[in-house]
Amino acid sequence: MKIKAADLLFVRNQHDDLDEAIAAATGDYIHVGIALDNYSVIHASGRYGVVIQSLTEFIENSGHADIYRPMTNQVDRVISQVQAFEGLPYNFSFYPDGPGLYCSQLVALAFKGVITFNEQPMQFGDGQHDISDFWLNYYFKLGLAVPLNQPGTNPTDMSHSDQLEYIGRI
Repeated sequence: MKIKAADLLFVRNQHDDLDEAIAAATGDYIHVGIALDNYSVIHASGRYGVVIQSLTEFIENSGHADIYRPMTNQVDRVISQVQAFEGLPYNFSFYPDGPGLYCSQLVALAFKGVITFNEQPMQFGDGQHDISDFWLNYYFKLGLAVPLNQPGTNPTDMSHSDQLEYIGRI
């Protein structure tokens, strides 16, 4: 399968604590990156911030990815917009105006003016509580309130866009 520029690479739960908390609150996709071409991916991660990596390195770090192709003829615009964010830090707070960017926030900004990914009220529950113990502890360590119901994006909701076509898994 050939990956094209602006394809989205959605990563499923890898079952570490953060992945489990994200999956419990928002769904099975816990990360997303954007292909710059058939060989490289740009994404925002807690380890690197907004970084360009080889596709091989991205897959080695993330496991398999589901590929979705955006239905647009403005691929060059998307790539130009996303490359402007390279080097920014990761937005650990997930606040809409927090410093840096988190993965789906990067994607939403990259596609601004091309495809609209609707923001949703952010959720931090685990099926039993509105805010799970993981997220209470996470935000306690940051010294911030949990941004429950603040507007935000997440990979699972993005994957449901009718402007994306599922291509396959790598």
